[in-house]
Amino acid sequence: MKYLELLNRLKQLELQTQTALFSYSQAKVLFADENEKTMYTALCRHAKNGVIKRVCKGVWLNPLSRFANNDTRLEELALLLRPDHYSYVSMETVLSQASIISQQMFGYLTVMTTGSSKTIKATFGTLEFTHTKRDLIELSRHCVPEGHKLPWANIDTAYRDLKRSGRNVNMVDMDMLKRSLDAIFTSNKGKAE
Repeated sequence: MKYLELLNRLKQLELQTQTALFSYSQAKVLFADENEKTMYTALCRHAKNGVIKRVCKGVWLNPLSRFANNDTRLEELALLLRPDHYSYVSMETVLSQASIISQQMFGYLTVMTTGSSKTIKATFGTLEFTHTKRDLIELSRHCVPEGHKLPWANIDTAYRDLKRSGRNVNMVDMDMLKRSLDAIFTSNKGKAE
């Protein structure tokens, strides 16, 4: 695969996926007309020359893409790495966003998944998958906030996930958690009336 051919096919893929990231599986489809070993060698060569950037095992980034610096790259990576599993943002990421824990989660995303637990260190941050055994009906209640790619748990679910996973709950500001949950309860009660 030549340089221009790679760029043209990545541009086609970007129109469909709306992301600068692509997986090895996607590359096999994009370059189905090439021998798989030759394709992989070409991807490695283009990564070495800086045409594309290796993000983690089996995932690359097109630095020329208009989506190359998206704030949602870690969420996009989670979707690529766990395409056959349900995943949602939870625990420390959600609680940090709501100022319920003082620790700021820059470049770190905590994700609950029906897949296996694993921590992935990417070039632009860390993605931590934690396995959940919750049923799919309960999981499907999470919504994808505007500007995001993955569903996000609410504060109550994020705290329960944190406890269920045996994580450090000492960093949780319990007063702030109670106020946040009370505010949500009052808001929901007002909508029901």
